[in-house]
Amino acid sequence: MSHFKRIKTKINDLTVLKKTLKELGYRYNHKEQYIKDLNDNTQLVNMVAEDNNKNLLGFLWDGNEYNIITDLQVWNKSFSFDFFFNKMLQQYALNSIMDTSSTEGFEQLSQETMKDGSVKLTVQRWN
Repeated sequence: MSHFKRIKTKINDLTVLKKTLKELGYRYNHKEQYIKDLNDNTQLVNMVAEDNNKNLLGFLWDGNEYNIITDLQVWNKSFSFDFFFNKMLQQYALNSIMDTSSTEGFEQLSQETMKDGSVKLTVQRWN
């Protein structure tokens, strides 16, 4: 029985995804390849990301967004996958906002992480 878990995301920008993974300490390889779960079952993915502890994440494009493919039974971090997933989505959203803001002519003035973990971002554009 496969241990692969498919997790839907709203991630649809590959460039922003790569930047986010790099900032979170993951190396990535953007090419189709197979990943294995604990039972040696395989799954074809479009991109693989891993950290120094060999935590492996596959990303599979479904035509609209990238889904994460991983075996949660081999997750060996000091924090949960849910914590990582939420942190990744937050960083992706921040990078996406910064990318769009920059394209629209805005400049970042400040970025502050609040006590609750949210991020306060201030941007400005001169006309």
